[in-house]
Amino acid sequence: MRRSTHIILLCMVVCCSLSSGVFALPNDSIRVVIKPETTYQSPSDLSGSRFPDESKPAVVQQASWSRHASVSGFGSVQSLKPVVKCKAPTCPPGALCGPPPRPPCVLPRRGCRQFELSVQAFFARVKGSVHFPSVWFGMSHPDVDFNDGLGFPSWETLMEYSAWCQFRPNWAFYYSIMPIHIESHYSTPRFPGTVFNSKWDFIYQRVGILYTPIRTCNGNLSIFGGWVFNDSRLRMDSGNHCAGNSSCALDRTRHMAQTGLELQKCIRTLCNGGTLSCDNRVGISYLDGTVALDVQASLRFSVPMNCGRWGYARGGYRYLNFREDRNDVSVDSVTFEGGFVELGLIF
Repeated sequence: MRRSTHIILLCMVVCCSLSSGVFALPNDSIRVVIKPETTYQSPSDLSGSRFPDESKPAVVQQASWSRHASVSGFGSVQSLKPVVKCKAPTCPPGALCGPPPRPPCVLPRRGCRQFELSVQAFFARVKGSVHFPSVWFGMSHPDVDFNDGLGFPSWETLMEYSAWCQFRPNWAFYYSIMPIHIESHYSTPRFPGTVFNSKWDFIYQRVGILYTPIRTCNGNLSIFGGWVFNDSRLRMDSGNHCAGNSSCALDRTRHMAQTGLELQKCIRTLCNGGTLSCDNRVGISYLDGTVALDVQASLRFSVPMNCGRWGYARGGYRYLNFREDRNDVSVDSVTFEGGFVELGLIF
């Protein structure tokens, strides 16, 4: 009986050994691979929790999952990149969409401690009349016209020279002078055989101070005031107008005050720095029995010359009138009007 028990135990041990050997064969084993979900996890989440951290960006989670998959045993599993919908921008950055923007319109001006010099050629229509107190054929002598009576040319080219000194950002000194010299040898049909030899010297000189209360990037509004010196010397060597004398002279020296406005406005600035602007000036002179009006309307084109220097050309229309009311020998009215061109330099 004891022997039978040993035989039974031996059989059971042999059966168990055979069973474990069969299940341990590589060909008969089953390998189960569970495909992970395409969730985005950080390395810390992969090592611990199986759920993704929604507080982290999807790109960071995807990169972490890819690194975890590469070092884990799931070598055959390829990391899946998330599908992101990207809308291309309507207008790419840069100057590819439409024309480039225009440069801002900046008015060229004198800086503090800078100077400005200019020369103006004034193509003026000269008109005027002279009053004589003499008696002519029993009547008071009529006014004599500059052109028909004295033979002065109707058109003259007059030169004016101007200078500015900007001693403060809003304050500047200015000076200008216009010397005029006209001569004529004229024979009028009203006096056959009579030749008029006339000569006229006229000086229009100004000096004063200019203040700019409104000064912006594209415009200036200035007020100026000063002193005007006008010297007029007229000579004639015919006795018909000089009360029987062979010659006569009409000399007038005037000292007047002048006030006025100057408006400068930027119109357009080109890409190379050239600037087109308007430059308008109005001045009124008075005192000493005379009133004078000086009006200039023009356009100016300025070109940069580096280091704050500018060169410019200006052109437009000018009207200059002197009117005097006197009973003795005098020049009643003188008018200069016409176009002008001007060249200037700011340095």
